[in-house]
Amino acid sequence: MKKTKIFLLATLGICMLTFIPAALGAAENRPISAFTATNPNVAAWSDPESGLTVFPHGFYLFGLDGLESIAECDHHGSVLVKDLKDGRILYKVNLHVEGASMFVANATTVIFAGEMDYSFQVTMIVYEGELSDPIPYLLAIWFPAALGIEPIGEGTFSHITGSGTGTFVDDYAAIRLGFAPGAIAKLKINQVGILRSEREMWPVELIFIH
Repeated sequence: MKKTKIFLLATLGICMLTFIPAALGAAENRPISAFTATNPNVAAWSDPESGLTVFPHGFYLFGLDGLESIAECDHHGSVLVKDLKDGRILYKVNLHVEGASMFVANATTVIFAGEMDYSFQVTMIVYEGELSDPIPYLLAIWFPAALGIEPIGEGTFSHITGSGTGTFVDDYAAIRLGFAPGAIAKLKINQVGILRSEREMWPVELIFIH
């Protein structure tokens, strides 16, 4: 009887191990180049409290592709791609960039420019896809209407944290923030965002020049 119970438990264990991968769906890890091939930037990040917005790589200020691309900077990371077994594909991006061009603007003017190192994580889901599909463009997930397309997926989580050094290029803004015109200062950014609708990001954020 004891041997029978042990055999039964072992059989159940094998069955469970066999079932789990099938239930979760196939997954693969890709190099970060799979992300940078379709995403030249990581968008801009604003802090309503301070009224400042950081534009990594010059995104938007120099067009949607920016002044430079992520691939032109020192960078590393990986992408987890998972088949959710219902036609949806999940992407988890983990990106680290060094020496990215960085610009900071207030409501009307670019006030600060320099370089920054940052880490960026994002999780997004495409509603219909295949495991082998290219990684989607972030803006197509976050803001499809701005690109004139129908929604193709959703972003469930994003996080960017970074630090850099730059120079004030706007004298009035420098003085208002307690610096001398043309002063060199440091920047910190730490933002967590969950997209609640096409135009609304729920963030926990900090953009600080010191």
